[in-house]
Amino acid sequence: METYLNSISKDKQVLVPIRSTSVIFHILILLVLAGLATNFFTEYGIGGFNKYSLKHLFVFCTVLLTAIIWKVNWVSTSLMFLVLVYINILSSTIYLPFRVEDSGSNFEGYFLRVEMIVFVMGLLLAVFEKPYHQLVVIIYNTLYITACILLVPQMALGKFILAFILISSVGAISYFVFEKVILMRQDLREQNELSLKQNIELQELTSFRKEIVQIIAHDLKTPIHQISILAEITKNSKSRVDINNNLDLLKKSVDKTYVMLEGLLDWAMQTDDTIKSYMHLDIRAVVEELKEQFSEKLNYKKLIVSNGLSSDFKLFYSKQVFETVMRNLLTNAIKFSPSDEKIVVKAAEHNDYYSFSIKNKANAVDLKKLNLVNRGEHVESTLGTSNERGSGKGLSIVKQMLAKNNGELHLKGLKDGVEAILKIYKTALPVKTKGVI
Repeated sequence: METYLNSISKDKQVLVPIRSTSVIFHILILLVLAGLATNFFTEYGIGGFNKYSLKHLFVFCTVLLTAIIWKVNWVSTSLMFLVLVYINILSSTIYLPFRVEDSGSNFEGYFLRVEMIVFVMGLLLAVFEKPYHQLVVIIYNTLYITACILLVPQMALGKFILAFILISSVGAISYFVFEKVILMRQDLREQNELSLKQNIELQELTSFRKEIVQIIAHDLKTPIHQISILAEITKNSKSRVDINNNLDLLKKSVDKTYVMLEGLLDWAMQTDDTIKSYMHLDIRAVVEELKEQFSEKLNYKKLIVSNGLSSDFKLFYSKQVFETVMRNLLTNAIKFSPSDEKIVVKAAEHNDYYSFSIKNKANAVDLKKLNLVNRGEHVESTLGTSNERGSGKGLSIVKQMLAKNNGELHLKGLKDGVEAILKIYKTALPVKTKGVI
């Protein structure tokens, strides 16, 4: 796609671009050189080194030298073409005074030949170069015809006027038509470019949505499993007090799961723009809510989440993104922490960003997997310390979300565990804090 966009930028004002590798363009150069050489030898055979043969020799040498310089990439293909065309126009008209003085020459035939050259070269410039060259040719031809009228008064004025009208009208019409065609083609290319971008974005969004569904399913496993356990315990309870207590716990768990599911589904249906709906967040309260969601799992593994975030710490950010990131980081911390350990959550303010740290103990740290996650690559899911299962895609999606919201995630292997470092940059984000931790 990048190559396509570059070609649009390069050729957007040219009706038919000339490529440096074009075989036709090479043939055109050879034909012009052959024609100039033929003209030189013809004039030389008639009158030797006269002003006409020297003119053809000069033009031939100029075109040949420019072609050589062009082949070694010292000049552009566009400049080479301009030299090729304009030197033919100039060489055909610059000898006008000599043609007037030469009584043996057929001036009318010479004039018509020049007008034909001007007509063809003007069209070539309009087609293969920017159309405004056609206007330059019209102005130049007008000056040339005016000089002819002054220098050759014996020739019928009507022939000069007819030539001027034909060349100028065709030139003006081709200029406006080609300009319109170029603009229409540019609009079409821009629409195609937009369509390509939209298709790519749609593919990325579709893939992202599929992964989000997997994350939702992954995040709901724990609370649904807790509901299943509570239902089984309630079923087997014989005491009315125990049954009532278990039903209360079951209702709380269902309510929390419903709120969690509703939030996840609402977020999953949003677009990238709505994901960036920032608000002032009480990040300590967010972590406390997540602790409550994971309470059963934390109790089961006898883990403690130490919330070191200050209640005065206010972050202007997307709640959906921040909650999803912290939920996934805490899920992984709980998953790989041995029993009777502590998960520590801290935050700090820096010059350019805010950092959040989630540390947890781990029996064995696979540094290769950490590096893969840091590079945003997919890793195979590993069983947790209590045989917990996962999709292996959570952190990859988290990194994608953060990349779209001025954030990044880095996992760091410690001697006895893992530290997840979340950075949210201040650039382009109006962040407001009431305290520094």
